[in-house]
Amino acid sequence: MKEQEEFNQFREKMDKIILEEGDLNTRRFFNLDNSVYQTGELSSKYKELLGLTASLVLRCDDCIRYHLINAAEAGWTKKEIYEALNVGLIVGGSIVIPHLRRAAEILEKFDFNSEFKTETKNSNNKLTEVKKYQLYTDGACSGNPGPGGYAALILENDNQELEEISGSEEDTTNNRMELKAVIEGLKRVPKGSSVELFSDSTYVLKGLSKWIKTWKSNGWKTASKKNVANKDLWQHLDKLISDYKLEFQKVKGHSGDEYNEKVDSLAKKEIKKD
Repeated sequence: MKEQEEFNQFREKMDKIILEEGDLNTRRFFNLDNSVYQTGELSSKYKELLGLTASLVLRCDDCIRYHLINAAEAGWTKKEIYEALNVGLIVGGSIVIPHLRRAAEILEKFDFNSEFKTETKNSNNKLTEVKKYQLYTDGACSGNPGPGGYAALILENDNQELEEISGSEEDTTNNRMELKAVIEGLKRVPKGSSVELFSDSTYVLKGLSKWIKTWKSNGWKTASKKNVANKDLWQHLDKLISDYKLEFQKVKGHSGDEYNEKVDSLAKKEIKKD
């Protein structure tokens, strides 16, 4: 695992340097490279196998390593990954065999029984039985900045409540709690699912549907060249949302919507706990 972490750290470090030194075309290409692997008609999980197969055919060892790690983290088994590599071998021919050997060497270092084991967050496995969910989120803060709370509620298609998530932080802001609610809620939903996100926060909805792509392509800078506020949480969300097919719904706060009122109440209760 240490070798994989070192590879990812090296890749992120070099990408940062390239983006800082590169021009707009460089940033656009990197943004396209990231966005193409997000869930669309095909899930991001399946796209990792496509990327792996193509990388073997192109004989790009760094690309192969990158997609091997991502494919394993996405939940593909060792046998499934080898099957994808076999497709690459057939397409690429004998010239890819040296790269296939290096891929096998990397795979043999993976511990599929522990490092990449996926665990359900719900003891009765309800969250693994359906493919589409509704996610209601809200954040609250006393003082702004000050003590804050967040809450998320996951539902099935028929509005059956599956799970409540809530938490708090001692010194935070309302916007950070809004983002934290989305992060913690999505983390409970199986990857590859369709998620309809309901929020009364314009900051969250416009950020996810519009602003985040521009921020990312600009190296997480605003139009005025300042660092994006709450960059750490936006970057976390940027990685997280690639695993889901998201739809966004604006809810008017305190308008009587049952589930919006519920997460609002849960978030405020978390503040009082402190």
